[in-house]
Amino acid sequence: MPSKNPWTLKQPTPQSTPLPRHLTLTDLISIGVGGTVGSGIFVLCGLIASTHSGPATCISWLLAGVAGSLSGLCYAELSARMPSSGSAYVYVYATVGELPALVAGGCVTLEYMVAGAAVARSWGDKVVEWLQIELGWESANVIFLPGWNFNPLAAVISITATVLLSNGVQESKRVTNLFTFLKVGLVIFMTIGGFFYYKSSNLSPFVPPEFGVSGVLRGATSSFFGYLGYDEICCVAGEAVDPHKNLPKAVLITLATVTTLYIFAALSLTGMQVSELSSQKLSKH
Repeated sequence: MPSKNPWTLKQPTPQSTPLPRHLTLTDLISIGVGGTVGSGIFVLCGLIASTHSGPATCISWLLAGVAGSLSGLCYAELSARMPSSGSAYVYVYATVGELPALVAGGCVTLEYMVAGAAVARSWGDKVVEWLQIELGWESANVIFLPGWNFNPLAAVISITATVLLSNGVQESKRVTNLFTFLKVGLVIFMTIGGFFYYKSSNLSPFVPPEFGVSGVLRGATSSFFGYLGYDEICCVAGEAVDPHKNLPKAVLITLATVTTLYIFAALSLTGMQVSELSSQKLSKH
């Protein structure tokens, strides 16, 4: 008798009506990069440079990228063996059982809730800051940040994204591809622009003595938040074209792209401005 494949013993029963497969390799990479790149560059990079790593922020991103790649390799292999929608829920269900899969699914849901809330809140705060500084609307803070732990702008962007996704992958992937293209283009533009103002003196000392190696490592733990999102690729596996081949490729290409963008953006931004941050830090001491 032929031996059974242990990977398929506990897999969930397939849906009677399979999802239509619209997502190509390009679409999957767009989902992965678009869901990952964001707060890591626009928010965390400057924070890590000023409080943990200084010019060595690029090393913090590299270390976090190595850790993320180890996790990504696991996702790549499992997604090729079990190309079903659900990401970690499906993998745990097939290998361990239903109850652990429930816990894993809850953790994944909580991960996306926290990450989505953080990004939405960051966007809302930035809009208010823009209204106050650029347009001089002093009352924007009172209207949009009323002070009772609720950000209406963050709620608006969250609701808009939910409505968009509820219309189906075929429609939402066009918006995802557009915003991913714009976001990556903006990061590349910002990085290249930063190198025009690059000063090698800003990177000396590369690891500031007030931070040390421990600060670089703390920066790596903080920057790992910027890698959350690439596993979205596995969540839509049921709608991917040729998932056995495209899913692992998309995961690995996404991680390589995101890590490269983070490292060069951090090097550009710190080389342009970190000397001021370090001098302020040293003057306080």
